[in-house]
Amino acid sequence: MKLEILNTSVVVLAKHHNPTILHPSFLVSEGIVPSDWEVVEPPVSTPVFAIVKYKNGIVFNVDENKFQVTENQIKDDFRKSQVSDLACKYAQKLPHVNYKAVGINFKGFVECVKPETIVIDRFLKPGVANFNSNQPTALGLRIVYELKDARLRLSCDSGKVKHAENEKERKGILIDANYHMDLPGNDVRKEIREATSLFSQYCDNFVNVTGNVFSLET
Repeated sequence: MKLEILNTSVVVLAKHHNPTILHPSFLVSEGIVPSDWEVVEPPVSTPVFAIVKYKNGIVFNVDENKFQVTENQIKDDFRKSQVSDLACKYAQKLPHVNYKAVGINFKGFVECVKPETIVIDRFLKPGVANFNSNQPTALGLRIVYELKDARLRLSCDSGKVKHAENEKERKGILIDANYHMDLPGNDVRKEIREATSLFSQYCDNFVNVTGNVFSLET
């Protein structure tokens, strides 16, 4: 079995984000994105939620409690994703927001024929979850690790994916990882730079952890 990266994102949690600020013109004028990036659909901007989607797969969205940059088109090495740099640039332009934490996220997929059975056999002791004559037919799992600089929440479940409307759905194991880093608040701009700079490190960690936990190909 082999790990496939579906998307990656960086989230900056805060109190009282202003969603109305997010707009393609703001992102260009502040030097956050290049002027030649094309939006894939009209942006949405409201007092409670805003979203900007680009044709290259980058998505910005903001609500009152968080700002997030996601890349949905992972064509090459996901370590080269721009999401950490974009999130850092955005936060630096709005230094008076009450930032609380940074999260680095990955969504992976492992294609396999019987994902439910694979997860149950790997993580559940035979018979322990039986009820009368009923045996579990699927299992979702969350594992939490305390790392040096972050708390890792790793979860998995069976599911299906497809990249295009005309593509056949593929069955497999969906794996989500969240690397959560609280910000002390002494110098949040510096703290955000340091947290987002760990992106490539956590890319490698995600590959290593999932490889060990799920016995994946390297």
